[in-house]
Amino acid sequence: MKKFKQLKQQLTEDAYMDGGALGGFPTQNSTRSAFSDFGVHRIEHNEQLQRLRAFIQAFTGREYLEPRAALSLMRVKLNLAGLDFDFNKKTDLAIGQPMNFKVTRYGGTFGKNLTTPHNEFETTDGIEDILGGDHLSLAVMISEAESGLYKMDIKIVRSSNKSDQGDMDQSNETE
Repeated sequence: MKKFKQLKQQLTEDAYMDGGALGGFPTQNSTRSAFSDFGVHRIEHNEQLQRLRAFIQAFTGREYLEPRAALSLMRVKLNLAGLDFDFNKKTDLAIGQPMNFKVTRYGGTFGKNLTTPHNEFETTDGIEDILGGDHLSLAVMISEAESGLYKMDIKIVRSSNKSDQGDMDQSNETE
C-alpha cells in the first residue's frame, strides 16, 4: 500500500504541465517553479509577479497563426489568476506597433467609503490599492515572423499615474 507522500509525489510527476512547471517539476529542494500554493493572485509579492512573468514568457515563446486568438487565450489564463485586461473581438490590433492594456485584479473595485459624496462612486482597478497607487499593464508587441506566423512579445509593466501627465508613465518597469 502506498503512503500519501508517495501518492502525492507520483501525482505531481505524472501531471502534464505544459508551461505550468516551466521545464522542471517541483521538488523539496527546488524553489523556482510555477507550482505554488501561496497564490499567484498575490501580485504585491515579487515572487508571484515573477511567476506570472515566467508564464507569459513561456506562453509567448512560440509563434501563432492568429494573434487575436492567442491574446484571448492569454486573457483566459490570466483570469485563472484573478487578473484581467480589456480585450475583445472589437479591439483593434496594431501589428508592429506597441499596445498597452491596463490590468485589473478581480475586475476592480466599485463602491463607496466614508468620504465619498452621496451621488458619486469610487472605482479602482483593484491593483492600485495594494501597490501604493501604481498600476499594472500588459505591454504587447505583435510582429510578423519570417515564417508568416505572428510573434508576440508581452511583458507585465508596473506604471504610475502620479506624474503631471494624464497618461500612465510606462518607464517604471517592475524588476
